[in-house]
Order: sequence, then structure tokens, then C-alpha cells
Amino acid sequence: MLVRGLRGLFVSVLIVLLIAGCSAVPKSQQNENASQSVDVGANNNESGNNSDASAENILSWDKTDDPSLKGQEITVLLVDTDGTLEPIVKQFTDETGIKVKMLAVDYNSLYNKITTAALSNSSDIDVIEMDTIWAGQFLKGNLVVDLTDIVPQNVKDTFTQSSLSSVEYNGHLAAIPYYSSTKHFYWNMDLLKKAGYDAPPKTWSEFREMSKKLTKNGVYASGWSWKQAESLNCDYVAMVYAFGGDFFGQDGKIKANSPEAVKALQFMVDILNTDKTVNPASLQWAEDDVTKAFEAGKIAMMSNWEGQYPELNDPSKSKVVNQTDVGLLPGEGNVKSASVTGSEGVAIMQASQKKQAALAFVKWIGEKHFQLENFAERGTYPALKSLYSDPAMKEADSTNTIDKIQEQFSFGVNRPNAPGYVEWADILSAQVFSALTGHVTPQEALDNAQQKIEAAIAAKQ
Repeated sequence: MLVRGLRGLFVSVLIVLLIAGCSAVPKSQQNENASQSVDVGANNNESGNNSDASAENILSWDKTDDPSLKGQEITVLLVDTDGTLEPIVKQFTDETGIKVKMLAVDYNSLYNKITTAALSNSSDIDVIEMDTIWAGQFLKGNLVVDLTDIVPQNVKDTFTQSSLSSVEYNGHLAAIPYYSSTKHFYWNMDLLKKAGYDAPPKTWSEFREMSKKLTKNGVYASGWSWKQAESLNCDYVAMVYAFGGDFFGQDGKIKANSPEAVKALQFMVDILNTDKTVNPASLQWAEDDVTKAFEAGKIAMMSNWEGQYPELNDPSKSKVVNQTDVGLLPGEGNVKSASVTGSEGVAIMQASQKKQAALAFVKWIGEKHFQLENFAERGTYPALKSLYSDPAMKEADSTNTIDKIQEQFSFGVNRPNAPGYVEWADILSAQVFSALTGHVTPQEALDNAQQKIEAAIAAKQ
């Protein structure tokens, strides 16, 4: 299920860095409250294509192994805080003869590095790591090369739904998928069994009823990352789609206060304030805090990113060793499941003077050798669909959860990645939080959000 992009909303792109706390990189690397405005849209155009068409047209997917590329050096900007990625990246040089200068940064520094280079029209960086909600901004702002007509369709078809959709905007491809990521449903089997359940809920209605029996003796049925930050938007977006909603109407315009959106927010308000089955500390929690509560046995169920294992079964960190399981997040009605996407991609900077060598690198990132080793060495789930049935991948999965994790990737939904979303995100999280804290009703909150977002859009036209 893809979030439909907005067409022609801005003639310049305002990018506000308010996306921290909701990505598949380690959450400890992210600043929940970072907020920064950067106008990078001086060269954008209405179709979402990059204006430097002549430079892009010389790129060839079939010539990424051209001998003339050997000896060239490209600079790549990737998140690598523990030094585990760089040794894998060095193998690219061994295989292609193209040298790589790697700029390893923490997640919080990534966005600023990219926009600083773009604003100065610097060609110092050739390849960047791109978060899921930057696709529209980076294409419309002319920061990255539009790969739509460069990457063959049969190659695009090899990637998981969640990873491919995260690098697309308005029918255009901003990057090659780097890895797959969504939130998943985790539950404490022992606590469910004691409450009389031998299986997790399949719908949010079942979840609500089960939660009433699970909340007792100081243990809450669930905990959430509902502090006023992007982590709240992540959970809210998934819930809207689970209740059959969408963030855009048939006219392509944002519809923050649809009936389904109101119903989803009302559900969140009810389990928190009426049923009182949600740990109230959720209003101050990010994802890592939810994990800690789950590890301590203080909550029975949680929605969280992949990568929770093997820590959940580490007795030095967890009190729920071998007591938990993971599977699909619930849906409602005709919706089997819905989960927010946190996948990322690797993109080519528009200012790069070595685009063909850069294309060879991003192509390599999307291929089996890198994808498999990145999982085996770093636990990063592949973007390639075929690897999930590959014996080598199964062997590398020490947690024996890969099939359960993979299934959720088919139900990934994006936060709106149109230009302007990160500004809307501030508005949305503030209004959703206001409803959760009882200051306004869900309808009032989303009506307010709709009005403020429409005003923000109008100000950019």
C-alpha cells in the first residue's frame, strides 16, 4: 500500500528535520526533538524529475562494470557508528576497482551533512544514505538523481514492498533500496497464557479486549512510543491504515481528518485513558523505552522495529528470555495488517561529478553479496526479496525469526513522503498528542491538524 504523493504543491521545498526517533537505525543514535529548516528547493520542478536531465541520461545500468571506472574514487556518506559497515564496503573496491572514501556518521548528522553539501553545490559527496521520508523532498529539491528510467523494472521488482516504496515519490525512484524495515508486533507468551490466551490478537478489537485481562498486578497490556515526536507519528500512521484509512483523498490532497483517521485516534485515546491498559509512561517514551519495559516484563505486548532479538533472549539484559514471540501487527475489518515503514535507500547526489561510478556503487548495494553480508554481520534485514528464502540467509538468522519478520514487510505503509511532510509531522504529532492527553477530542485534534497543514501548504504555493 503506497502513500500517494501530492502534485505541484510547492515551488520550493522547505525541509524541517523532525524525523528523529522513527527509523530502523539504532534509536540511541537519534535526537527525538531535533528541528531545523533548510530551503534546498532552488532548482526543483513540478514533475518531480531532476532538472539535470542531460547528466542523468548518460548514466547506464549496463555499463556499471565499464573498465574505465577502475581507479576512480567516490565519496559515500553512510551511517556507521560502530565501524562494522566500512569493512563490507571495502569489498566493493576489491570487486570493481572503484575506490571508496567512506564518510561514516551517526544518524543525527546525516541530514545536515547532505543539505550542507547541497546548499553549497558541493560535489564532494557522491552517494548518500536516504531516510524513508526524504524521497519527495530530495527529488523535488533536485538533491538526488532521479533513477526512474535508469534502474530496469526487473531490478525494481526484486525488492521488498516496504523497501521499494520507501524510496519512491510520485512515481519516481529516488534511490536504490538499502534495507527493509517496518514495525512488528511482539508479545509475551507467558503473560498471554496466564490470561487465558494461546495466540496473539489478529485485530485491534481483539487487542483491546485481551488488553483488559492482561492489565493486572502492575503489568500493563501494552506500552507505546507516544511522546510528542516522530515516533508517535509512526504508530499513528500504522493505526490509520489498519483502520482502513489513507492520508490522501481521491483528489491527491492530504486528508488528515478522515473518518478512518478519527476512528484510529479514538482507539488510541480509549485504550490509554478509558481502558487504562496502556502504561501511562508511554506519553514520555520513545521506542527504546518501550523495549526496556517489555524486557522487564512490565508490558505484555508492543509494536517495535525489527532487531529486538537476540537482546530479548539475553539474560544479562532481559527478564523475558524465551518468553516472547513476534508476528504481524493486527488489522481491523478488511485490513489484515498495517505497519509503518522505516526502510532506507542509497541515492546519488545530483552534484556528483562521478555519477556512473556512483551508480555502480548503489547497484552493488542492492545486490545479493552486500545484502547478505550486511545481514550476517550487522543484522540489517535485506531489501532483496529472494534472500528471505535463501539457505545462506536462513543459516545467518541466529534468532530463527526471519520468516515472521519478513511477512510484515508485505504490509508496510509509508508516512507521506511528499515535500513538506516533515513540517506537517510537527503539526500532526502535536495534535495527536493533544488528543491523547485529553486536551481536545480526536475529531478536534485532526480538524486542527487539517487546518494547520492546509495553511502550511498554502503558504508555499
